[in-house]
Amino acid sequence: MKRNFIIFIFLILIATSFKLRSKTQTKILNPDSRVFIEQVTDSPADDKVRERNYEEEIRNLESVERNALLKSDTTTLFQLWSEDLVINTTDSKVLTLSELKDTFRKGAVNQAPFSRVIEKIAISENVAVVMGHETEDGVRKSGSNPSGRYTDVWMKDGKTWKLTARQSTNLLAGK
Repeated sequence: MKRNFIIFIFLILIATSFKLRSKTQTKILNPDSRVFIEQVTDSPADDKVRERNYEEEIRNLESVERNALLKSDTTTLFQLWSEDLVINTTDSKVLTLSELKDTFRKGAVNQAPFSRVIEKIAISENVAVVMGHETEDGVRKSGSNPSGRYTDVWMKDGKTWKLTARQSTNLLAGK
């Protein structure tokens, strides 16, 4: 009990000492303390910069993922995709990562060249939602090039972003 009391008094003395050293004669924080406090606290401007950097990173990942799909580069795709990946395809099928891996192993993926246009990226903490449309390059015999809407969900796990969910809709289905 006596020991706890002595520790308590010691902590109060340390806190008081820091408080006195942190202020100048006019009771204003000295420059060293102010710099430390500014470095420790996040400002809204810092959040905007971080969000902008994340947006650039996500745009780049979307491009890398599209190029890897076109080349059937499974090494890159499996690095970008989360183990929990779920995709709702344009054929209204829900596929998991293991089902996608089986599809690639069978060689059943024949991706036609397509363009991807990102319309909006919304970022909230460790989740990025990308919305846009995709258009197949070239014109088919029917005179149209199929297009669709898509939504990708990227989650940041530590330092890396992983594609965790994807939903795509073929706009010309049934036409």
